Amino acid sequence: MKTIGAIHHSNVSATEYEPFPLDAVEGDPDGKVHWLKASAEGEPMLYAGLFTGEPSTFTYTFGGNETFNVLEGEVRVELDSGEAVELRPGDLVTFPKGASSTWIVKSPFKKFFVISE
Repeated sequence: MKTIGAIHHSNVSATEYEPFPLDAVEGDPDGKVHWLKASAEGEPMLYAGLFTGEPSTFTYTFGGNETFNVLEGEVRVELDSGEAVELRPGDLVTFPKGASSTWIVKSPFKKFFVISE
């Protein structure tokens, strides 16, 4: 990611990722994140970036309201409430803060996400 003053610039082909630990149920998610925006202390919650994961099953609780666009791969997200959604490239979805979920990643997965309060 390039930073020019207040402008942060990256690309969906980004290669600079950091580990994003996940609670694996089956397989190794190998979660990684490439941050485009991370709110500073005292600012309202706002995060944006890219996430990648490998075929696996893991649990995840949404720490904020999260909207994302699937760029690559296929995943099924099952909420503890019983709702579920199958997602493929091009799909857009929003999940509420605090929702507990299980992710079944069926093929190498990449998403662009925005998390807010």
